[in-house]
Amino acid sequence: MKKRYLLSLMLLITCAQVSADGGLVGFFKKLGTTIDSMTVRGVDRRYITSPEKPWQVILQGNINQSDLKMKAVLDGKKMFSDDFGDINWDPRIKTDISSYVGLWAGYRGYGLGYSKNVSGKGSIFSLGITGGSYGANLRIQTFQTDEPSVHISGYMPNWEDSTLEYYLLDPIKVRLLTFDAYYFFNGKRFSYAAAYDQSVIQKRSAGSLMVGGMYDHSTVKYDKGYNADFILFMNDIGKIKQYQVGLGGGYAYNLVPCKGLLISGMGMVMLTVYNRLDVWRYNSKIREAAIQERNNPTPKKEDWDEGDWDEEDLDEEDLDEEDEWEAFLKDQFSVWPMEKDAKKTQYSRIIPLIDARLSVTYNCGNWFFNANAQFNKFKFKHNSNRGSLTDWYVNASIGLRL
Repeated sequence: MKKRYLLSLMLLITCAQVSADGGLVGFFKKLGTTIDSMTVRGVDRRYITSPEKPWQVILQGNINQSDLKMKAVLDGKKMFSDDFGDINWDPRIKTDISSYVGLWAGYRGYGLGYSKNVSGKGSIFSLGITGGSYGANLRIQTFQTDEPSVHISGYMPNWEDSTLEYYLLDPIKVRLLTFDAYYFFNGKRFSYAAAYDQSVIQKRSAGSLMVGGMYDHSTVKYDKGYNADFILFMNDIGKIKQYQVGLGGGYAYNLVPCKGLLISGMGMVMLTVYNRLDVWRYNSKIREAAIQERNNPTPKKEDWDEGDWDEEDLDEEDLDEEDEWEAFLKDQFSVWPMEKDAKKTQYSRIIPLIDARLSVTYNCGNWFFNANAQFNKFKFKHNSNRGSLTDWYVNASIGLRL
């Protein structure tokens, strides 16, 4: 924090001297000089050194997998008929191991990156800020699926427990935002930047106790009309937003087994100090029809009288046109917010969070090679609905200092 305030102060001072020292070019030269001096200030040069060339341009490859598990218990007797019991509706969204390719560019540990899914829809945006004693990372990921697997169990007539692929006309969309920040007590000899953006070089092995925090914000949306049946079995919930803040501590170690090679590992256990869940509830024609059927059941087949049945109002010829068919589906599968308690907020108890990282770096002149991995797991709960999100990724990159 101290370095950040110093950087802000230097920025204000240099802004006041821009016109006198060569305009915008002079301003950025002064800013660069300030960052350069701050990068190695107070460090033990026997353990940490700063490369002469300050810029890093990195080509990144990334493999990633996210596993979202949700669980809802629907009161079948209340919703359908006395023949039903509790229905367990457990959808799971486990993405394939996805590949991303992108670029990262930065100056002395301050940089931006963007990667794109090479085989489907999805992207990752990253922001990195690292120094001698601190590190901060912002990561935003999006993905979607229209074929979640759903395990259905409980008591229903003529149904056995089973897991099936559930096809959705509108995909479930997931957005994950994770911001983590760390402070290392041995910043004089240990460098987080050497392991994760290669803005400095670790020459000798060193470790450090650390403290840190993580902010996680995830959004799961499937609130479109075509998903009315899926929403019904999720206890009318069509959108979920989770906010978590965790604080904790751990340890990190940089191992330098030989010149140019760095193996770094860190682990931190945190407890949530803020855990909020917002859910949005929806009504639909399917839900209203189920309630109406519950209150006024259709006669059993043996009681039907052929004379009581008329031809369906809908004629196939009327649905030949694609736009007419689409309009019919939208009308039948429309959803709208509940009249009462459409949005509900719940604060959950303190739960543990896990944050673990591993990195391997090799420096060769102005070139460097790196592979790093991170693992995160979060949980949420709302009444009889609950879930967990597990996310991991592995980055492999080649970079050049300029």
